[in-house]
Amino acid sequence: MIQYAKDISDKYRNNLDYSIEADNIANIINGSVSIYDANGNLIESHGRFMFGRTRNIERQVILDVLSGKTIYRTDQKTFQGSILITLGMPIINNNKIIAAIFIHTPLHDIQNDVRNVKNQIFILFIAALLASIIGAYVLSSLFTKPILKIIDAAKAIASGNYNIKIDIKNKDEIGELAKTITFMAHNLSKTEKLRRDFIANTTHELRTPLSIIKSYAEAIHDGILNQEQIKEYAYSIMVEADHLNSLINETLELSKLQSGAVQINLQPVNLKDLFREIVSEINIIKGNRNFWLFEDDIIIEADLKLLKRAFSNIIINAIHHTSDSGNIYIKAKKENNLVKISIKDDGDGIDDSDLPYIFNRFYSKNIKKGIGGLGLAIAKEIIQIHNGKINVFSKKGEGAEFVVELKL
Repeated sequence: MIQYAKDISDKYRNNLDYSIEADNIANIINGSVSIYDANGNLIESHGRFMFGRTRNIERQVILDVLSGKTIYRTDQKTFQGSILITLGMPIINNNKIIAAIFIHTPLHDIQNDVRNVKNQIFILFIAALLASIIGAYVLSSLFTKPILKIIDAAKAIASGNYNIKIDIKNKDEIGELAKTITFMAHNLSKTEKLRRDFIANTTHELRTPLSIIKSYAEAIHDGILNQEQIKEYAYSIMVEADHLNSLINETLELSKLQSGAVQINLQPVNLKDLFREIVSEINIIKGNRNFWLFEDDIIIEADLKLLKRAFSNIIINAIHHTSDSGNIYIKAKKENNLVKISIKDDGDGIDDSDLPYIFNRFYSKNIKKGIGGLGLAIAKEIIQIHNGKINVFSKKGEGAEFVVELKL
């Protein structure tokens, strides 16, 4: 009310149109605005007409206001019984009182406004509370349901069930966690399958020579053989024992390589000399096969013993998959900071269905003695230890090519 009185006073003092301002304010407060001149005469009155008491109040106090006092009273009532708020304030210009302004407003209307505001605030509070409860439920569902799914999946994995897929569409960290757990379960499933296959294949590979050894030993024990047969069976037992020992050593070697327990001894290695040495050592098993070797001197840093083992296994694999009069081509060439080594044969080749599994341990349809299904797996591990890569390319009936990439 004081601010309203100041707004009207400013316009009156500056000879501006204060009537419109006074009329607007009277409508806003649902009351009245009256202005008296310095002699106490009414100049204008706007808004509701206040009967009797209002005009009496103005007459009683007008001289006090014109003397410089600002009054504020709430001891009067309207005819409807509502408390009347009255504000009287002098209009001063150049330290001289030139008029007085009175503003009257019933408290009843203010109380109604306050009551309405309270009701609206209460309604808004209830609405906000309900919205908060619903929002909290929805948010908790969005968070808890995925977490519960993840917990159930973790329990399933812990119990040995790896064939799970967490169906969560969230794009946040929870969604990423679900994808990671699903990926982990998939990998564990593959690892478990490899473990079972490894145990089954190992058991099979160990059982075969043991069965042969047992059969020959029983025949010798039963005394049904002549001296020449005993000598032949004893030799077969020795061969199978060597095969069994080789199989166990290769299994242990592969496990050691895969565990990262092998320390490599890097030294300069001339690949041309290395392959010549390998071919010379396997001469006893190469038969009439022709070897075609590259002639360039290529030096790399590698573990000579391990690298010789890897390439020997690849070459022996090529020998077992070519005819006695077949050809094996060994090439090497530098490319940037790499050397690419190709070992290619003109044998029967590898079925497309077998190619993805060719480096898996014991994966072979016709495991030859001396290889035991571990040779290529060992070769791959050794190449990877040297931070290299090995790939195989083949078409059925057109031979196979193993390509090894090593850093110079």
